[in-house]
Amino acid sequence: MLFKRLFQRRKRTSDNAEASIQPKAPGRLQDKGLRRSASEQHADSVTPASEVEALSQALKQAPDESARETLSERLVAALCKEIAPEPSAEAFQDMLAAVQAPQALEQVARQAPSPRARGAAIARILNPKVLADCAVEDRLAANRSLAVERLTAKEPLEDVQHRIGKRDKTVYRIAREKLRLIAEQEERPRLIRAQCEDILAKLERLGRLGNWSQDRALLDHLQRQWTEIADDVDPEWLARLAAERDRFLHAYDEHCRENSAQIAEQTAMEAAREQAEALLDELQALVDHGESETIEVERIAAAWEKLPGHASKEGSALHKRYDRCMQALSASRQARADQQQQGERLAKLLATLERLSADSRTLDYKRATSVLQEGRTLAIALPDQAQASAFIGLADRLESRLQRQHKQAEQKLKDFPKRLQELEAHLAAGELKKADPIYQSLQAALELMHTSGIRKSEETKLSSQLRALAPRLRELQNWRRWGADQHREALCADMEALIEKDSPLEALAETLRALQANWKNLDKTGSPASQALWDRFHQASETVYARCRPYMESQAAEREANRAAREQVCEQLEAFLSKVDWERVDWKKIMRAEREMRQTWASIGQTEGRHRKQLERRFYQSLHQLDQRLDAERKRNQTHKRGLVERVQALVDLPDLDAAIEQTKAIQREWHTTVPARQKDENKLWQRFRAACDAVFERRAALQQAHVSGLQQNLEAREALCREAIELASRTQDPKQLAVAQRELAERWRAAESLPVPRQAAGKLAQSWQKSCAELEARRRNAEEQARAASFDLLKQQAQLCERIEQMLLNDASDLTPTAAIEEAWSQLPTQEDEGLQQAIAQRFQQALSAAEAPSKGAALKERLDANAERRGHLCLQLEIIAGIESPTELAQQRLEFQVARLAERMAEGEDDPLQGATSLLHEWYLCGPARLDEALKDRFTRVSDALTQRPTATAEPA
Repeated sequence: MLFKRLFQRRKRTSDNAEASIQPKAPGRLQDKGLRRSASEQHADSVTPASEVEALSQALKQAPDESARETLSERLVAALCKEIAPEPSAEAFQDMLAAVQAPQALEQVARQAPSPRARGAAIARILNPKVLADCAVEDRLAANRSLAVERLTAKEPLEDVQHRIGKRDKTVYRIAREKLRLIAEQEERPRLIRAQCEDILAKLERLGRLGNWSQDRALLDHLQRQWTEIADDVDPEWLARLAAERDRFLHAYDEHCRENSAQIAEQTAMEAAREQAEALLDELQALVDHGESETIEVERIAAAWEKLPGHASKEGSALHKRYDRCMQALSASRQARADQQQQGERLAKLLATLERLSADSRTLDYKRATSVLQEGRTLAIALPDQAQASAFIGLADRLESRLQRQHKQAEQKLKDFPKRLQELEAHLAAGELKKADPIYQSLQAALELMHTSGIRKSEETKLSSQLRALAPRLRELQNWRRWGADQHREALCADMEALIEKDSPLEALAETLRALQANWKNLDKTGSPASQALWDRFHQASETVYARCRPYMESQAAEREANRAAREQVCEQLEAFLSKVDWERVDWKKIMRAEREMRQTWASIGQTEGRHRKQLERRFYQSLHQLDQRLDAERKRNQTHKRGLVERVQALVDLPDLDAAIEQTKAIQREWHTTVPARQKDENKLWQRFRAACDAVFERRAALQQAHVSGLQQNLEAREALCREAIELASRTQDPKQLAVAQRELAERWRAAESLPVPRQAAGKLAQSWQKSCAELEARRRNAEEQARAASFDLLKQQAQLCERIEQMLLNDASDLTPTAAIEEAWSQLPTQEDEGLQQAIAQRFQQALSAAEAPSKGAALKERLDANAERRGHLCLQLEIIAGIESPTELAQQRLEFQVARLAERMAEGEDDPLQGATSLLHEWYLCGPARLDEALKDRFTRVSDALTQRPTATAEPA
């Protein structure tokens, strides 16, 4: 690709500024190429580096002053010319080391074309005026910085700062900083005097107000400040400082001695006071904790007596505090002893109350009331003891029991006459079985009235009435005893018959249990059996039991095994309930375990009656806890599912379908059953949830169908753009129309590209578009190249017509008749599409015609021959660099210097691309006229032109 612009030197503003290049014709493109200054374009030949080095060596070896002056002048003259090849900066410094004349060095610093030579001269000159001029006018930034660095005087620095302005910010900053330092140096004596006065004034105030510690630290601070400026201070000030310092130090030492004595005395007093306060703190701690150990108190009292008099003397605040603590400790010991006695009494009463509470018999009202009253009084006095709270709890329960007992006694007293009448009626009817329980209950009622503190007179009256009925009851009991004995004899006979009866052991055992149950029922009637009958029945029972023992033992062992199995199931269930983490539990495993435990419990056989109820209650209580947990989780899971259904139903009308689908999927993942409800309820909930989810996904199916249709339409639109691009490339020839159409198609493609297409067709579609764009781009470039070639051909023809007129003027032709034919040929040529280019070449043609008509203008035209010839040489050299064509051998150094100098200037100026396009250079060539005929230059340009027209995007050589 062609570089867009040429290297361009900035205009120099020094006294020896470069001469301006001849101005272009009106409308001509601006000249951005390299131009040498007037001093570089003089007619003298270039000085070889070997000659300069020879002069330098000769100057170093010159035998006398006259020879040194002559050689110095010649060396300076050589340095003020261009040197090829240019030596290094170190070489220039070595050359100028032998030059002693200041004027010679200043001349090199001002006029030398080599930046290195100027820098070496600047490094040696001392004239502030010359250094200021170099800091402002030198073309190299490094030389300007070096010059301003060597300046030390105020006036030249102010001159540099005023003249440089914003052209070189580095030089401006250096000059400003140097001026600031100079101003500070000038101001320093006044500041030092002011600082001396301030320090001495502060020294005189030291010790006046008695702030010795603060003043001593301030003295050190002032001493440090004085040390920093001591080298610039007069001896008079130093003497005053020493006098004031000695005065303060002497006074400070006196103060320190007095203060030390006071501190020692105060320290002793503080130590005694701290010891006293420590002892008082220990006493206070004993008082606060209620401790009064004799050993500790005696130790503290002994230590107190040993304290100095001013700390423990009577009447002092510390001594009063000591007395208060000792009195408090004495009172605490007495209170502790009283409290201990009350606690022992309360413990005894609590034990008594526990015995009364544990006794299931009727309570003695008077005794219980006395214990309760005394115990409550002690519990109120000792609220912090554990026995007090325990006593209060037992007392409340015992009082409730006494109240219930009293109510029962009152009710018994109220019902006693009626029950007594019932007893008389049953006795009169001879119904002992009904009369005996009533008599026993009336006896118990009388005992309850006596212990419950019911009125004594009424109790005595009722007791005498009951005793009057006792003989009639005993008579009926005797008759019942005779009948019971007859029944017992029959039971004895039946039991004895079983001894020899041949029956299965199971049936024999059942009969044995039935007879024993009948015997017990007879005992419950209230008529005890005689010892002879009991011995007869018992002996027969033992004999029958001996026969049934194997069966009974096997049954007992089986029931014991069943009991152990049921206890094991209960223990397993209880252990499971105690260990399970209900926050993180597998409810399906819980339900399976619950079913298995029920099945296991049902499969276990019978147990003893005394164990069966207890085990059943224990098992079903634990199972009830598990069922409560399951029921709570079942309700929670049902609530959770209903909430999920409501959330999905709310998503059916959500405008953002993608968000609705994602949320629905997330909700579906949340649907799970931990503890199922009835199958009917579960199915109903699931159907509602499934219907809501289907409604959301049906919206997506409809949108997907619409999306597919939209993708197909977008695909067809892009394919139409590809076909349109190919058709446009085949039928359009105008490059401007092609460029406009290309931009329009690109914009339409970018707009269409934002619309989605089927994924499988995207790659092929992109390839098709790239191919179409490539064909269109190739067509446009081909058209542009054709137009460019046509433009160059036309420009070449126009330039040839201009040159014909110009050559006639240069050859001083007297017959200018052919100019009419040339004008006719010019008028028949088409115009350039570039209006600026057409105006520029037309201006050249009109200038040539005007010069042919007016001799004065012809003379002015001839004056531009040399400048245009040199300009064409530069243009040809630049075109050779761009085209990559070798230049003539004699121009190799010039070509290298051109590239190196422009690279350095580009780096200094921060330019990105120092070359312009070859097209503008070619245009400048044809617009540059008149010029003398140079066949060699013409051949070089023809070769370059052919190369560039065949390769329009030539790459420049690296600079």
